Amino acid sequence: MRRKLVAAGIALAGLRAVELAAPALLLSVPMAAHAAERPPALQALDDALPGNLINDPTDLAWPVFGPGAASKPVKTPEAPGGGALQVKTARRGAEIYEVGANAPISAAIKAGQRITVAFYARTLKADTPDGQGVIGVRVQQNVAPYGGFADTRLTIGPDWKLHEVSAVADRDIPAGQAVVGFQLAGARQTIEIGQTIVVEGAASIAANPSAVASAALPQQLAGKGTLVSDATAFDKWAVYGPGLTSRTGPASGVPGGRALLLANPQKSAQAHDAGVLVPINAAIAEGDIMIVGVLARATASEATDGVARIGLRVQQNVDPYDGFADNTLPIGPTWKLIQLKTQAQIDIAQGQGVVALHLGAAQQSVEIAGVYVLNGVAP
Repeated sequence: MRRKLVAAGIALAGLRAVELAAPALLLSVPMAAHAAERPPALQALDDALPGNLINDPTDLAWPVFGPGAASKPVKTPEAPGGGALQVKTARRGAEIYEVGANAPISAAIKAGQRITVAFYARTLKADTPDGQGVIGVRVQQNVAPYGGFADTRLTIGPDWKLHEVSAVADRDIPAGQAVVGFQLAGARQTIEIGQTIVVEGAASIAANPSAVASAALPQQLAGKGTLVSDATAFDKWAVYGPGLTSRTGPASGVPGGRALLLANPQKSAQAHDAGVLVPINAAIAEGDIMIVGVLARATASEATDGVARIGLRVQQNVDPYDGFADNTLPIGPTWKLIQLKTQAQIDIAQGQGVVALHLGAAQQSVEIAGVYVLNGVAP
């Protein structure tokens, strides 16, 4: 198996055959069987994942079957990927597999391979005692007699959550015949299934939901480089400075559906006296071409134009705190992705790099929905 770079998140493209106004790249090219033939965004995704990608996560045009089943694509800006397939099951079946949706797997599966499926889902309504939905998950051959493995029954709550199923294949399945079967007749229910990723050769796709949430790159950044920052893992960001407060909350219309609200109550002597540090997970070499993208909006500013102004710097988070890419970013009242292309002026060891955002220049408040650092960018 070829060596892979495990990045902080997964570069996600958009939805094929489904036109959604979502913060993701819309593709119309089907996933190729060989990595060399893939669109650049899908190849970037494969490079970022553990194991080997064997499906097209941008494709939600899945066949849905069963008596009384109805499905439609929906926008889900609050969930990674920006879209989902909504499936309504009219009644509970005698067997859970009587209604379902099949997500295609492009590659052949060999007995003994570790296959892992990760997907986001939520329940809109369900006629169950606790109101939670039910999904059966199975990797199977989609021709008679429909043999398969990894049979798992999951409870799906009302909030978007990452679910993961992993198993060792007990059979060979030829290319083009394998699917992830989502079995939906366990209740009368309406369930939405979103971003779904299938790999072979890895027991887990992401250690926690925040890592996959980082996958939902804004459209403008998809396929441009390798994500190396904890882009939306707000719990890993370090907030500092006298009086500066922070809290995480919902934010509609942005990848991941959440943002970090930072409020600076008064102007500091120096802009860098108050701010937030966003970790960079990979080493940086002098000469690397990088993009830093900040998705943010202002909620309050003492400036007459209502624009908040925050400083940005890529730096070592150890003494003497050398860095580069010093800029001041104007943050207006509507969501905007500000991109800064830069060239590293120093080496930064793995685990020592951060993007420093400085808020001390004024009394101001901003919401930040993501700080995306891409390395390996074309000159």
